[in-house]
Order: sequence, then structure tokens, then C-alpha cells
Amino acid sequence: MPTPDTITRGAGQARRSAARLILSVAKYSGLTLAGIILFRAGAAYALTVRGYSATGGEAFALLLPVLYPLISAVVRDYIEDAKNGYLPDYKEDNEQ
Repeated sequence: MPTPDTITRGAGQARRSAARLILSVAKYSGLTLAGIILFRAGAAYALTVRGYSATGGEAFALLLPVLYPLISAVVRDYIEDAKNGYLPDYKEDNEQ
């Protein structure tokens, strides 16, 4: 009979390697830093154009780490559709 320790340890999901985890942390840290830099640059430019301090569209640069997976998925799907000639790929049509 398995002990409770063997049931919970390693059951189900695959473990991420340390290198992959470090790359993910580095990627999202870089995206966060890029978002902060873009926000600061946009706020400085907006201040010179407007003449007063306010926050507008430049605040979306802070959402860069959140929007990156969404934007990359859309771009990836668009490229795949372009390669397939923009033909529909219905799952039920492929099943026989």
C-alpha cells in the first residue's frame, strides 16, 4: 500500500527544470523592466506635449508582461493561418 508521501510526490504534473524556470523568470523580469522604461519615456514625452503631468495611454506599457502571452498567441495564430492560406481548419471536418 502506498504511503501518503508517495501519493503526493510527483503525481500528475511534470516538473519544470531549474533552467527553464530561470529563463521564464528572466523573460518576465525583462518584460517588466521594458514596460517600466517605456512608461517613463512615454510619460516624459506626454509631459512635454501636454504641458502638465497626467497619465494616459502610456500606462498600457506597464501591462506588457500581462499582454505578452496574448499578443504572441495572436501573432503565432496569424502566421499559421497565413501559411495555410487562410483556410478554415475545423476539427470535426478532420475526424472520419
